[in-house]
Amino acid sequence: MVTEAPILSYYDPSNPLAIQCDASQKGLGEALLQNQKPVVYASRALTNTETQYAQIEKEMLAIVYALEKFNQFTFGRHVTVYSDRKPLEAILKKPLAYAPRCLQGMIMRLQRYDLEVRYEKETEMYIADFLSCMYLSSTAPNRN
Repeated sequence: MVTEAPILSYYDPSNPLAIQCDASQKGLGEALLQNQKPVVYASRALTNTETQYAQIEKEMLAIVYALEKFNQFTFGRHVTVYSDRKPLEAILKKPLAYAPRCLQGMIMRLQRYDLEVRYEKETEMYIADFLSCMYLSSTAPNRN
């Protein structure tokens, strides 16, 4: 149902980009939006190591994953990223040296993007929240 025409829209390079990102206990979910309509979705399971991350690290990982996954759309363009973790908004405005050490590597990966992170209530981010909970357990192709 979420991939049908009234829901999913075509990418238009002239419209601004927004990304909803969310991380659950065991998955990441992202949606690339234009005019509040989804253009493309992505989700994945967290590795065993990533499940041990603090929640703020998982949320930052969701941002990194989204921007890198949607690189063909996001590179060289301004992107507004919505997250339900308010501290990320402030952390990304500070110089890298003032960011928590555990996040610095992920912040370095974001340096090539023109992004603005904004806080949005979890209830507003139903697409990313749904995708982070309904992730694929494996993205490897089935070789039967």
